[in-house]
Amino acid sequence: MKLRALAIAFSLSVLAPSLAHALPPGADGARLRDAAIAIDEVRIEEAEPILASLATTYPDDPDVRWERAMLRFVRGDYAGAARDGAASVVRATHLRSAEERVEIYRLMWATREVTRRQVEQRSEDGRYVVRFAPGPDRVLAEYAIETMRAADEAMQRELGVRVPGPIRVEIYPTAATLSEVSSLSVEEIERTGTIALCKWDRLMITSPRALVRGYPWADTLGHEFVHMVLSRASRDRAPVWMQEGVARFLERTWRGGEPAVRLDPASDFLLRRAVQENQLLSFDRLHPSIAMLPSAEDAALAFAQVSTFVERFRRVHGRDGLRRVVQLVADGTDARAAFAEVADTSWDELERAWRAELRERPEAQGPAPALARPVFRHGEAELDDTQEVRVETARRHLRIGDLLWSRQRPLAASHEYDRAWQNAEGDPIVGSRLARASLAGGAPDRAIAVLTPLTERWPDHEPLWAVLGSAHLARGEHEQARAASLEALRLNPFDPQPHCDLAQVATSESERTRENGMCRDLQGSR
Repeated sequence: MKLRALAIAFSLSVLAPSLAHALPPGADGARLRDAAIAIDEVRIEEAEPILASLATTYPDDPDVRWERAMLRFVRGDYAGAARDGAASVVRATHLRSAEERVEIYRLMWATREVTRRQVEQRSEDGRYVVRFAPGPDRVLAEYAIETMRAADEAMQRELGVRVPGPIRVEIYPTAATLSEVSSLSVEEIERTGTIALCKWDRLMITSPRALVRGYPWADTLGHEFVHMVLSRASRDRAPVWMQEGVARFLERTWRGGEPAVRLDPASDFLLRRAVQENQLLSFDRLHPSIAMLPSAEDAALAFAQVSTFVERFRRVHGRDGLRRVVQLVADGTDARAAFAEVADTSWDELERAWRAELRERPEAQGPAPALARPVFRHGEAELDDTQEVRVETARRHLRIGDLLWSRQRPLAASHEYDRAWQNAEGDPIVGSRLARASLAGGAPDRAIAVLTPLTERWPDHEPLWAVLGSAHLARGEHEQARAASLEALRLNPFDPQPHCDLAQVATSESERTRENGMCRDLQGSR
């Protein structure tokens, strides 16, 4: 793919001067420029009739054909985009630079190749479209549609915007495939945990199957949905810090209730320490992407900063205040000036007030909590997660416990897990094993006592939620079992146990049927 892009670049540098041509004349040339601007500003519906007309009148004009390639690309017609792009990437000269055309054509070609075998599932009304590789990722489709529908309603409520649709999400099986269809490298994706994007008017997420214990894929989908709506509402003029701040603040609104920032303990610690040490990041450092920051800690701090800024602004100036900021940015106002105008103050004063509020948080003390890092699968081999346990004595007891568990000796395994817990209390891997063995030994109370504080400290560790759901079910606590099992599915829907438990506490016959089917199919695939 890189060689192909280099060949195109060489052709552009050698041939472009000799292929110079005029745009369509007069008003038609102006209309083509308008269509190109509309695509860049995610006003896709305005560009469509213009390009349909111009393509009829000027079917061989390279600039017309290039912009039609752009339109087809954002509409998800990757074969058509690659075809038009191949015919015009070298010859088009007037509206986009050679470098931009080469990079976009690379993405068109790569996206066509990566997605050509994907299958598609649509909501009944056709508004939500999920594309995924044939096979296990079909498990995600129905849940993804439900999440998008809820996020859609939340964004209409919060930002007052309804995207015309259809709204597409593409699920990529690995970080490597996400890298192929984006400008991110695999190293950037794995270093910062940026495993989803919103670009070209579509949502792109990595399958939770690509990670050992999954990741918060449903909230991530909610996050990218906010990006899509904000891109359209702001004509794609919101800077990265505003985009990420609003998206992180609103990402969980699809669950219902008022928006609020949820900082995990490690991110909260990083934010408090940065305030104490006067080491907050400049918002401008987030450009062009948080994924390009040097470390996962920097990325976590950046998200914490911009989301708490937006949270405070919305609390003080309300939902309408945030909507007005978005409209001002869409009209061409600089984002900082837009926030200041709505607040009727200066940007410096807004920033000072936010920093003052941050200083009211308790000081960061002691060693920093470990930042939860996504653990990617590399190959099909099962990962030995005991290696992640820091205390060597605990690791030894954990491995003995696993051996006993594999030999159907849960009571003996429980004793070894208990010894591991005594040496590494608070470790989520040890805690989930101990709770699982306690539950198998008829002690759901012990399991819940171990798991509950761990889910607060490690909210993205799926095995904790899966066992917690089973423990509540064992005590006949159906509401709590349902809540915990749903959290597990929002992290790793490929674990059969939460589906099996949900089938027993389903609130409708259709849900019971679905979860029973998932339980049966996923258990059979193991």
